[in-house]
Amino acid sequence: MSATAQQLWQRLAAAGLVQGEPPPTPLAAPWYVRLLLGVAGWIAALFLLGFVAAGMAWLAESEAASIVGGLLVSAAAWVLFRKMPESAFAQQFALAFSFAGQALFALGVFGLYDHSAEGAGPWLWIAVQQTVLLAVMPNTVHRLWSAFAASVTLYMALRAGGLGFLVPPLLLAAAAWGWLHEFRWPRFAAALRPGAYGLVIALIGMELAGGLLRPAVGFDAPDPERRLWGQMLNGAVLVGVVWVLLHRTGATWPGRTAVVVLAGTVLTVLVSLEAPGIATGVCLLLLGFAHGNAVLTGLGGIALLLYAGDYYYELDVTLLVKSQVLAATGAVLLGLRWVLLRWLGRPAGQAADG
Repeated sequence: MSATAQQLWQRLAAAGLVQGEPPPTPLAAPWYVRLLLGVAGWIAALFLLGFVAAGMAWLAESEAASIVGGLLVSAAAWVLFRKMPESAFAQQFALAFSFAGQALFALGVFGLYDHSAEGAGPWLWIAVQQTVLLAVMPNTVHRLWSAFAASVTLYMALRAGGLGFLVPPLLLAAAAWGWLHEFRWPRFAAALRPGAYGLVIALIGMELAGGLLRPAVGFDAPDPERRLWGQMLNGAVLVGVVWVLLHRTGATWPGRTAVVVLAGTVLTVLVSLEAPGIATGVCLLLLGFAHGNAVLTGLGGIALLLYAGDYYYELDVTLLVKSQVLAATGAVLLGLRWVLLRWLGRPAGQAADG
């Protein structure tokens, strides 16, 4: 047991929370050994899948067989994850096996719809499958992937019906709920955290796919009215997150702190409506800072930079207008900071600005 773990055990024992000798610390293989075992697991899985594909090519010719075969392969991956959690080789082998099962399932589902990706049906089926995998697969990487894949397929399904603008606000709300409740149900933390990360990554990717990367992915230009509604819903999520965090600090409505902070948040949302994604990035930054999560804070900062760049290089608005919007948004945010510090006071120990 390391010195830090030993000190923690002593503190817990002094508080009467534990008794006896500290548990032994399992020996962990060096990172390069785990890396080589993981690569070996992928190579073995690909060879096995190649042999199976050569001998069972008939599976791809039947939609029902593809779906059933994909589910069985995913079940086999689940067994490997459960039975050999400490083996890097087995974990990577199971991950590759599961990806093959998901591909087989998707092939069968699209076959039922004449291999057409235009309708919502096949995307919804895959979204449901990925949601189930997120809940049951005991592997962090797999859960992050499943959350990402479920988000993307849900977006494709709703986009087919003209409702794709609803997906980013839904993902932001789901991710915010996950981070705000990550310590409430420790039993589900193993699925909650990677799932929330997957939602955030998918959210950032979708915003870029509909903006800066739109020519590369082939998406049509978003409808301005629907895009505006999406930004307003993102802003509503930001206001809700701020209210929850205020409530946790003991602030009450219509107290001075609650009024000032909520008014500033609403103003931030309003001035950023013309710059899509700003409210989303601010929300991620706020969640990361509030929970001391450096990774989430970094993702929020990256999202803000990408969204600002996305808006700046859009061709639908003149460069002068975009520069004015971004400058006005930055000025309002700086002004809000000054007002908040002036009215609410600085944190203890922070030097005056002069």
